[in-house]
Amino acid sequence: MLFDMLYMLAALVLSPVFIYRILVRGKYRASFWQRWGKVPERPATEPPARRVWIHAVSVGEALSARTLVEMIDGERPDWDVVVSTATETGQAVARKSFGEDRVVYCPFDFSWTVRRAFDRIRPSVLVLLELELWPNLIREAHRRGVPVTVLNGRITERSFRGFRRFRAFFAPTFARVARFAVQTEEYARRLGALGVAADRIAVTGSVKYDAVRTGLDDGAAAEARAELGIADGERVILAGSTHPGEDEALLGAYAALKEDSGPLALVLVPRHPEQYDRVAAAVTGRGLELVRKTELGAGAERPEGAVVLVDTMGELGRLYAAADVVFVGGSLIEHGGQNVMEPAGLGKPCVFGPHMWNFQDAVDALLAGGAAGAARQVASADELAGAVGALLSDANAASEMGEAARRCIEERKGATRRNFEVLTGALEKIAGSSASRPG
Repeated sequence: MLFDMLYMLAALVLSPVFIYRILVRGKYRASFWQRWGKVPERPATEPPARRVWIHAVSVGEALSARTLVEMIDGERPDWDVVVSTATETGQAVARKSFGEDRVVYCPFDFSWTVRRAFDRIRPSVLVLLELELWPNLIREAHRRGVPVTVLNGRITERSFRGFRRFRAFFAPTFARVARFAVQTEEYARRLGALGVAADRIAVTGSVKYDAVRTGLDDGAAAEARAELGIADGERVILAGSTHPGEDEALLGAYAALKEDSGPLALVLVPRHPEQYDRVAAAVTGRGLELVRKTELGAGAERPEGAVVLVDTMGELGRLYAAADVVFVGGSLIEHGGQNVMEPAGLGKPCVFGPHMWNFQDAVDALLAGGAAGAARQVASADELAGAVGALLSDANAASEMGEAARRCIEERKGATRRNFEVLTGALEKIAGSSASRPG
């Protein structure tokens, strides 16, 4: 009741924002009823299938879920997997990865909406990827005897401070999670400090390493360069998953470097589709030519020196192959950084800003890898041109850094198997408990 009241208060305060987004920008229309719990009902099977509900909040979690779902499909085809997301971009990635018939939107965390979703999905176990602790969702699972398992768990320093400040408030939610499989010993320590017993925590590593492709297939770089209209001899700075303010910093660095670095191309890949027009205006506002990837796909040629704006979703992992140097977005602002493991796994030298706590384990490993590190971190946008320019001017150093990054990612694979074993243990515990009941 308390959480319902808080959610209702928040909904009232934010209602003008939601109404604007629905009516003017068209957001949430396709997902409206599912967010209120009216998700598609899962068909009954005979005998009843073990149903695994995996909640993957957004794009990153949906991508991480792929290796786990692939392992389930390959080794336990008798299990029925349902994947939910909270964001529309995450939904698009999940539907592409798992098929529309087993992907839904996670309901708002009101008690009656999650109850309705549980009635329709009827899960045997609820899996929360990373640490998406929605109190009513978890409470409803616990009420129905559905074990809740956190897989690939992480708890950032910021989240830890928040949970610790309101520890009494969230204690029942933490207590209702049967098992936490976390990425690092540090995350395990933070959970312990929040009162989670050690026997409910397992350190399994990050499944995101398993989802990362390591090394490049023959021709992948040439194919990606051709898609982006990159000419022979042009070197490429590719900025992946950028946020407002970062594109402008990249444009400034590009302007400082392109006069002295020979043929040089800049490729900007904004994190969110609604940023495409803003980024395009920033490029043309600097007097630079712009070409959108969708225009290139329609047969247009890229003008010499034009900045490429990737205005499509779901292609970044493949397009990294075109890069000579990668900038990882979400890191110059206090967002926490985007996925640095994808370009690192491809052997690309990576540069990122000071705010990378979302991928702290990978960042620590990369910065420590190799004689000079397997990545480069800058303190601010002012240092960006110098760091990128140093890698462009020393091809051997850039190649060594990229190879060290690839090895660093390769050495950390295997977490999917360990997380799968935790999930299997949770389902076996249910089966054992059911078998022990009389009649």
